[in-house]
Amino acid sequence: MSEGVPPPSEEQIRDAVNRRKTKAEEYLQDPDKTRRLLEEAVHKANDHEGKPGQKLDFWLQLKAFFRLLRAYTNREYTVVPWGSIVMVTIAILYFVSPIDLIPDWLPLAGFVDDAAVILFVIRQLKQDIDGFLAWENAQKNPGGQIIDL
Repeated sequence: MSEGVPPPSEEQIRDAVNRRKTKAEEYLQDPDKTRRLLEEAVHKANDHEGKPGQKLDFWLQLKAFFRLLRAYTNREYTVVPWGSIVMVTIAILYFVSPIDLIPDWLPLAGFVDDAAVILFVIRQLKQDIDGFLAWENAQKNPGGQIIDL
């Protein structure tokens, strides 16, 4: 994101994630609250995506989290373990929060910690995220046929 700001340490990230666990579970118990969180997150992403110094991977991964949480909330994809969907929700809550390890109002630097948290969650949930992406692709291409162009 920004090369002038060091990313938070693994311990700082783990602490930030752990502090948001209860809040994430509260959101997941209330589908309307979860939908509002997603709306806020998508709005923030749309406002900030594509600015100089940002990496495309961050936005692709974050949007996959949005889609996973939306599919879970809409009961379209519920095979994800509870702990994994809690972690995804934590990452989205962290992204939405303007006050975190590095405040979002700092130009470019404000997303360094957001990206670090998202990458931390991705490392923890790689298999679950890959499973969701495979399910999502199957929904787009029922039958799994390869289309020759």
